[in-house]
Amino acid sequence: MPDDGRRFPGLGFLVAVALIAAPIAAVAWWLNRPKPDAAPPPPPLAELDVVCLGRVDGLAPAASLEPSVPGKVVKVSVNEGDAVRKDQELLRLDDTAANFRVEEAAAALDAADADLAAAQLDVKLKPERVAAQKASVAAAGDRVDAAEKLLAERRKQQSFGQVTAAELAASEADVRQLKQLRLAEEARLRELTAADPGLRVRAAQAKRATAEVALRQARKAVDDCVLKAPAAGVILRVQASPGESVAPGSPQPPIVFRPDGPLVVRAELDQEFLGRVRPGMAATIRDDARADSPTWTGKVLRVGNWVARRRSVVLEPGELNDVRTVECVVTLDKPEGLLVGQRVRVRVGKGQ
Repeated sequence: MPDDGRRFPGLGFLVAVALIAAPIAAVAWWLNRPKPDAAPPPPPLAELDVVCLGRVDGLAPAASLEPSVPGKVVKVSVNEGDAVRKDQELLRLDDTAANFRVEEAAAALDAADADLAAAQLDVKLKPERVAAQKASVAAAGDRVDAAEKLLAERRKQQSFGQVTAAELAASEADVRQLKQLRLAEEARLRELTAADPGLRVRAAQAKRATAEVALRQARKAVDDCVLKAPAAGVILRVQASPGESVAPGSPQPPIVFRPDGPLVVRAELDQEFLGRVRPGMAATIRDDARADSPTWTGKVLRVGNWVARRRSVVLEPGELNDVRTVECVVTLDKPEGLLVGQRVRVRVGKGQ
């Protein structure tokens, strides 16, 4: 067949066209593909549960008990786990020195009583003493008058030679001496009249009151040697033994005590959750360290009104103690199986 000059496209041309058309078709499909349904909006932040950590405690918090005075332990009267009543003896310190101070204060009080009795007797006897002193002044005056008369008589007798000069000088000396005695008696009378024995009574009363205070302080020091339960409760831990010295403010208190009352969870609510937890909301509690922990239920009793450091600071690895939180108290429906101090994870929700 003769060649008329026309040529058909080859395989390479078809491949090139396909390479150009495929991306164009893909773009067109992507732009015109069916639109999927829009995803539902996430729930509001207030509808989400709040998760926080906390510790089991009593509604009346556990307390560290220690004597108010330092001393050596002579007796421990309780064991861990014991139920105790209010004012029951828990621990006793050596009170020998304190009892000596009681005896000393009692002796000082007896001395003050004696001083007060003497001062009151002075008040009672003042009129009689003033009267007796007035009589002494009058007697001294009479003796002066008699001595002056005797002196005048001897002077007359001297002119007749019946009295020697020495006898006259002796009479004059007696007169001077008796006048001085009268002045002394008059001064003593003025002193008795001006003196107020009531002042001594008041001073003795003040001294006695001081002695009474000292005696009460000494007796209180004896009482302080006995550590007593502040309320009915349970002994959680005993950290002292006979022969050991204890002092107020020591890092390890001798007795850890939990007052009677229901168990609660004191949850540590971070500041970001403020306003999302309210009293009455339902809560679920699980042990923070157990994968197979059972679940306890409860309700939020109250939410704290200040942001502060955690109530209990535990110096353990992994514990964050420099975080400020709000305390959230959760009551428990059935607290069986929970222990004081147990760390738990609390989930607070709407309560459906």
